[in-house]
Amino acid sequence: MTALGEISDAAAYLADLAAAPARRSRVVVLTQERITAFGRVTDDMQWIHTDPARAAAAGGETIAHGMLVAALIPPLVAELIEPPGIERVINRGFDRLTFAAPVPAGASIHLDAKVIGTEAAPGRVEAHCDVTVWMAARRARICAAGVLRLRFVP
Repeated sequence: MTALGEISDAAAYLADLAAAPARRSRVVVLTQERITAFGRVTDDMQWIHTDPARAAAAGGETIAHGMLVAALIPPLVAELIEPPGIERVINRGFDRLTFAAPVPAGASIHLDAKVIGTEAAPGRVEAHCDVTVWMAARRARICAAGVLRLRFVP
């Protein structure tokens, strides 16, 4: 199939998703190890994220970085909506991103993503999605992202 045909198929696939209900992602556990590793990579080693003993002494527990939660959104959404025949997914960013609640270390999260629009051009198709991230055990909303823009390229 030509790239143009793949783009047409991808655009049609995403348009069908826009008419469907939101999709739910797999569950991701935000372990203390994952949170600390993210802190090392981003040079954000604040104790509230990386020092369980100090967090407990302050009457709480360590929490995930908000940007760790945000960084998980594009790959989880891509898993839910990636059209067949696509080789690359490019994260084009968010129009807005808000955090509603902290996520304690060890919590499980998942997201709901809804395709709200598509945009096709030669050699690519973009999906625009509204996303809500939830803490799985409490069904508490922890983050909202809209509009996430993912570019798919065959």
